[in-house]
Amino acid sequence: MKKKVKRLSVVALAVVTLAVLTGCGTEKVSASASKNQEVHVAVVLGAHVNSPCVNLKLIQDVIYQACYSQGSVTLVVDDGEPYCTAINIPSQEKHLSKSKYDQIAKKQTKKILKLASSMKSRTAQVDSIKSVQRAARALNSVEQKGKGDTELVRKLIICDNLLSTTGVLSFVDYNLNTADAEDVTTQLKELDEIPQLDGISVTAYNVGDTAGQQKALPETSRKNLKAVWNSIFEAGNAKKVQFKDNLPLSSTYDKDSMPTVSPITVVQSSMEIHDTEDVNEAFADGGVLNFDETSIAFHEGTAELADEESASKALQYVTEYMNQYPDFKLVVCGTTACWGGEDYCKKLSLERADTVCELLEKEGIDRSRIKNAGVGYSFADFYTYDQKPDGELDETIAKTNRSVKLVDWDSDTANKILKLE
Repeated sequence: MKKKVKRLSVVALAVVTLAVLTGCGTEKVSASASKNQEVHVAVVLGAHVNSPCVNLKLIQDVIYQACYSQGSVTLVVDDGEPYCTAINIPSQEKHLSKSKYDQIAKKQTKKILKLASSMKSRTAQVDSIKSVQRAARALNSVEQKGKGDTELVRKLIICDNLLSTTGVLSFVDYNLNTADAEDVTTQLKELDEIPQLDGISVTAYNVGDTAGQQKALPETSRKNLKAVWNSIFEAGNAKKVQFKDNLPLSSTYDKDSMPTVSPITVVQSSMEIHDTEDVNEAFADGGVLNFDETSIAFHEGTAELADEESASKALQYVTEYMNQYPDFKLVVCGTTACWGGEDYCKKLSLERADTVCELLEKEGIDRSRIKNAGVGYSFADFYTYDQKPDGELDETIAKTNRSVKLVDWDSDTANKILKLE
């Protein structure tokens, strides 16, 4: 893939008096930076419609540290073509008092936060790998200004959900429920796309938080998303990696004034369903309810249920939900591992979907409300790559691809499935 490299715009910060920024943090800023440190910071801003508004309070202290130590700040907006603004903190006269350094740093911090608040996505979609790469390159290119006894500190701060939708890492193409962190990282290594983070500390805020048209992620998907990014950061030799969760979320962006970002299909495990409310939540906004081999098992290579009673029990809350909402219609979609040829797999997956439809019929659901479909391994939203380098099947991943998935007939997800027939 040919990479496009944009020139960083450099903003020289003058020392000017600024009004207090509304909604961008408190007046009190801790003087936690040492004059024996030179702090350089790169911030990835998730200023796009599928992520909550960036909470600038999260970066206020670290920006202050960079200003106080006369380092640098780079702001990167995570969108389809990430763009940057690099801010070189001007050196101050050495005879100034500590309180004067503090005063100047606070003014510079406010100016940078104001700039950050104005930076929004310009291009459709989100390419998070490219954003992190740009931030890493900025940190790797800094030259120490201070003497040899000054410690060079480089920090990468991410204020984004990291739900990338385009580029070499697109979660539109990965099932987050089953994505394997090691496999994703291996593929990125082969493409030489791992960001170089040697000596850089990484802190990521609100990874997996959603807004706009993006359905909330179930806990399994959130954990897998963090595992993938943690693996990527570690592969890049990051000095330290932290994920900060359970933080208060700010408002959301106006979708009519921002470029579009494709929502990622959310697949929820049937093991997380405990009542009809859970079923309703799983189907909302095109969500998918997944039944793998642990809940609905078939005899190998057939559409015959291994345990019909167990399968019927697994579908209990779906049956109750459909009885509770008689206008609700369902698409039952079978999927397979990549083994045996595409036509064979589509046929087998269709037959397995039909078996589940018949099971729902036995439980009193009218067949006119159920549509069967079989996609084998040909539907990217549902398939996780399950081939080893030698062409053999990776059974650990393959077993997650052997499943039956349920989705609201009237959803966009169902429409995409039915178009494949």
